[in-house]
Amino acid sequence: MQQQVWTVSNVLSLLRLLLVVPLVWALWEEATPWVLSAGLIAFLTDVADGMLARQRQDVTDLGKVLDPLADKVVAGASALVLVLQQKLPLWFALLVVGRDALLLLGGWLAWRWAGSVLPSLPPGKWTALAIAATLLAGYLRWEDWVAVGIALSVLGMVSSTGVYVRRWWEVYQRWRASVPFSR
Repeated sequence: MQQQVWTVSNVLSLLRLLLVVPLVWALWEEATPWVLSAGLIAFLTDVADGMLARQRQDVTDLGKVLDPLADKVVAGASALVLVLQQKLPLWFALLVVGRDALLLLGGWLAWRWAGSVLPSLPPGKWTALAIAATLLAGYLRWEDWVAVGIALSVLGMVSSTGVYVRRWWEVYQRWRASVPFSR
């Protein structure tokens, strides 16, 4: 059975991905009403796409890729702009982008081993929320909240990455067990 590609939830994820350009512009220009509007749209589309996909039973492999990819591109691009504006430390943005690159690589490897795209896990979603809150606090220059957000984000990045690595290892072990041993 072939999956429908252009579901409502996939269109919402694509919208979030396309929102990166106006969001980066608004951040760079410090156009606060536009930043808040774009950020709110990004947040609402992130919540709605997964909820709709599950409710409508429209979970697709494209959606399992597009949703976290959009999250990662929005967060990474925003973090880099905030670093350039000296609102966030460079090491934090590099940690966000580096972890996201690792998750994309791990997801691709798991897809190769399992033959299907694995869904995001709740610790990853909570970490994305902590990162988004940190980015907002950085943009608004709420220094105390930036410090709290960075601490929560780093904790979330470390712990959720561990959860993902454990899942990838399990997928690899199952794949390896299914591959005939050749000498």
